[in-house]
Amino acid sequence: MGKRETLPEVDPRCLPVGTRVGPWRVVGFGGLGSYGTLYRVELVGHEEAGPSALKLAVYPGDPRFEREAWLLSRTHSPYVPRLQDQGVWEHASGSYPYLVMDWVDGEPLYEWASRRNPSQRQVLGLVEQVARALVATHAAGGLHRDVKGANVLVRRADGQAFLTDFGAGDYRGAETLTSKLLPPGTPGYRSPEAWAFLNAFRRHPTVHYPASTCDDLFALGVMAYRLVTDHYPPLTNPEEPGSEVWREGGSGPRPPSALNPQVGPELDALILRLLAVAPEERFRGVAQAVAEAAEQAREKIRPDTDTLLFRWSHAYSPGWRSPEAVRRSAERDAAAREKLARRGAEGQARAASAPERARRSGFARAWSVGGAAAAVALLLVLLMGGVLHRAHEVLWSAVAEAVSVAVGDGPILSPSERPATKDQDAHAHAVGQPLPDKPLPDQRKPPCSKNGQVEIRGGCWYRIDAKPPCEEQAYAWQGACYMPVPASRRQQPTADPP
Repeated sequence: MGKRETLPEVDPRCLPVGTRVGPWRVVGFGGLGSYGTLYRVELVGHEEAGPSALKLAVYPGDPRFEREAWLLSRTHSPYVPRLQDQGVWEHASGSYPYLVMDWVDGEPLYEWASRRNPSQRQVLGLVEQVARALVATHAAGGLHRDVKGANVLVRRADGQAFLTDFGAGDYRGAETLTSKLLPPGTPGYRSPEAWAFLNAFRRHPTVHYPASTCDDLFALGVMAYRLVTDHYPPLTNPEEPGSEVWREGGSGPRPPSALNPQVGPELDALILRLLAVAPEERFRGVAQAVAEAAEQAREKIRPDTDTLLFRWSHAYSPGWRSPEAVRRSAERDAAAREKLARRGAEGQARAASAPERARRSGFARAWSVGGAAAAVALLLVLLMGGVLHRAHEVLWSAVAEAVSVAVGDGPILSPSERPATKDQDAHAHAVGQPLPDKPLPDQRKPPCSKNGQVEIRGGCWYRIDAKPPCEEQAYAWQGACYMPVPASRRQQPTADPP
């Protein structure tokens, strides 16, 4: 549990760099959602372990965090960020729950796809990975209930997908937190049977739609359709134009290949099956069957016949990709791969050197006690022999060796004495995304909070612990990186509360 914050202007939606949340220290801003803010954090005292993701509630006592922690702690998959910690941040305005998960250096799915030109095999691989994340979720007795592009992150280093944001999830035995007929979720991804239930029981005061694994698979189909066409299928809400294709016995949506001829038959068939009007036709609600079908479809496409999904254009528009944007993304991906490989090598080096450090630490402790005592005894013997000068040399030689082993092999340099590395030289000359001349939309304007915020060019900013080139969401100014402070007005939710 963190220390109670005495400054009322500290907003959970915009914590300054350096703020402590329990044992975690904020080092960067990750994003603002409808009921939680994401921060990049590090564990105090274990900074070498690298960054983690801390999700902090924007409303005190939000019960959704307990549900999300329950699901994450029981969902074990390489395609779901691992839960590391949970707790409560005590603030003057109340107690705010938080979760800490593995940090994913990636982009939301649709943003990732808009800056790249993925192939059919890549997309089938992403669908397979999200399906396997659902396999683990369903095996834990849970449902995600908000599968969509914004809740899937694609890691830049290797293109691996991660299903995130289980706050709208549900599990057997969980307490109902809403009086609404339909569960939380994003309307555009709801299944046809969910809307049919709403129409049938609209006036019933107590019933709730019993979401199933078929609902998660339908949402996965909507996500895949949008991924390969840059368009959503017709809305399933019966009040919306075009929704008649989802009625019982309806034809369903047009095939993705009708909107994008680059979509091949294997990918086309998989998406259409996920979007079947009848829920039992969606692989009978079995996510494992979806993952296997995606894997088999990918294997049918030989690498030499694999095709890119979008055509090229210098001006981005739906169905087209910009060569320059794809080139820049390829450069960022390569840098992310190098960073990931470097961190892996550093971790292996630390693990390999741990036994040696422990051995040498024990040796140093032995010298610090036994060695010094032996040196004193030797001095007494030499004094008795009448060789005082030689005793002085022996004593201080032994003491100096003991001290040298205890503190390390080499001298400790101050920051000004450390030689500059190539990476540091590169950063010194790099230029990130420049700070805009005027405030961004939805950015806070002066007066700025005194707690870590600064006023620059008519807007409020806070400095992050990084140097240019800055992250995509950050801006470079005078050799440092800054994040915009969000305006204080309430954000529009992207999903219904549970």
